[in-house]
Amino acid sequence: MVYEKEKAPGLAGTHWPQRRYHSAFKRRIEIDAEGWTVAGLHEDGIAEGPLQFTRVIAATGDKESTALEPGTLPPFVRVERTLRLGLDWSVETRVVRLSPAGNPIVLDVPLLDGESVISDGVRVIDGQVQVSLPAGQQVFEWSSRLDKRPVLTLRAPDTLSWSEVWQAEISPVWHVDISGIAVTHHQDLNSTWLPQWMPWPREEIQLAITRPEAIPGPTLTIDASRLEVTPGIRSTDSEFTFTLRSSQGGQHTLRLPLKAQLQSVSIDGRSQPIRQEGRTVTLPVSPGTQQVSLQWREPAGITNIFRTPSVDLGTPSVNSSITLRLGENRWLLWADGPRLGPAVLYWSVIVIIALLSFGLARTGLTPLRMRHWFLLGIGLSQSPIQVGLIVVGWLLALGLRARLEPGRNTHLFNLVQITLALLTLIALTMLYSAVETGLLGLPEMQVAGNDSTAHMLNWYQDRAGEILPQSGIVSVPILFYRLLMLAWALWLALALLRWLKWGWICITTNGLWRAVRFQLPGRSAPEAARAAGQRDSD
Repeated sequence: MVYEKEKAPGLAGTHWPQRRYHSAFKRRIEIDAEGWTVAGLHEDGIAEGPLQFTRVIAATGDKESTALEPGTLPPFVRVERTLRLGLDWSVETRVVRLSPAGNPIVLDVPLLDGESVISDGVRVIDGQVQVSLPAGQQVFEWSSRLDKRPVLTLRAPDTLSWSEVWQAEISPVWHVDISGIAVTHHQDLNSTWLPQWMPWPREEIQLAITRPEAIPGPTLTIDASRLEVTPGIRSTDSEFTFTLRSSQGGQHTLRLPLKAQLQSVSIDGRSQPIRQEGRTVTLPVSPGTQQVSLQWREPAGITNIFRTPSVDLGTPSVNSSITLRLGENRWLLWADGPRLGPAVLYWSVIVIIALLSFGLARTGLTPLRMRHWFLLGIGLSQSPIQVGLIVVGWLLALGLRARLEPGRNTHLFNLVQITLALLTLIALTMLYSAVETGLLGLPEMQVAGNDSTAHMLNWYQDRAGEILPQSGIVSVPILFYRLLMLAWALWLALALLRWLKWGWICITTNGLWRAVRFQLPGRSAPEAARAAGQRDSD
């Protein structure tokens, strides 16, 4: 049976090809299309979907016909290829319709070198994908596997039926050198590196892809460690916690201090039955990050010169912290260790006290010599600075009072006497408070640095070798401080007796008090004077 297709409107005089449908094979098509090219028909005569006919321009003599004929716009699409270069290489291809959706589109899109289509229902002939977009369909896409090769070349075909857009999602495991046309966009909407190219026909890019060579180095590292040391009278307890990160499984060995007795081992919060062999402790290591904690005890306790234990990690580490917990029964005198750590600032205070003592002794207002001022300042340094200022001001005020010329203003003289009496009372109270603080309180050594106190010292070092850095302190029992403060209190008591005697002399110079005479009303000044003289004679 042969049917002749009707002539398309507006194409008068144009003969369309005949289509013959055989009754034995309902879906087999034979086309007699002289002067036309047909797309969308397989070799066995089966149509994939819509068929597209393209008129071949007929030649008239030696010249081609240039007569204009009415018709529809030619099909046009955009071919988007996204390369995904990871451990496995793949290509995602999308054909997006750009021409009007009312007409079907049939195209042959070439594959890349080494590309193998893995999507179902996609027909490939001679390295080209037969793309069929029925009327109304906007997108045709497929996925492919891409063979790995050192140089990947993408070239835009010389065609007017589509334009191409290339994107490359490259994993960090690859190093890519790009040559050819410039990149249009470097990042996607999520600010992820995704280079994009929009080539013109016959333009190309080349991706030289290499695997970065591995840098030789250790497979295990210690990201952070913290050593907490608590010395006692007869023994020292230590807890060492560190974060271990490894790229492969295995074992790791540490060396504990000499005579250390391992108490417990835990990994990620779980107790592990690990024994100590001499000084070594072998830990199981699994790939990833682990939190390890070791506790041990040493038979030696606190000494006057004490250093934290030496731990051999077996590998360099970073972010090393040391904490030394010192009991209140020790008097800290000095601290040493990594640069970021505590410092005892009291020794600089002593230098300042010595300079002030020299200056106060040179004033000559008091009988105190430099040694007296220095000893007084040493004792008062354990109290707030206001206490020292009041005591020093009291002694200087007494010296100035001794040099005060008696004036005729009785009220001013008496006010000075009252002020000195109150100041004396306040100064004696402050001295009593200083003695009490020294005998019953704890020494104030001005410890500062890395959130340290006199009883908890913290050190930090950003990079350390296989052996952890050590810290040290100089301390004595608190009894030494108590005895020194008792000696200072006895000296102050004896010195205060001499200073009070001298102060009494100063305050009574030119009289202790002046009587205030009040004039009775109704009397003149001469009469009041005679009456006062009469009372004195009686």
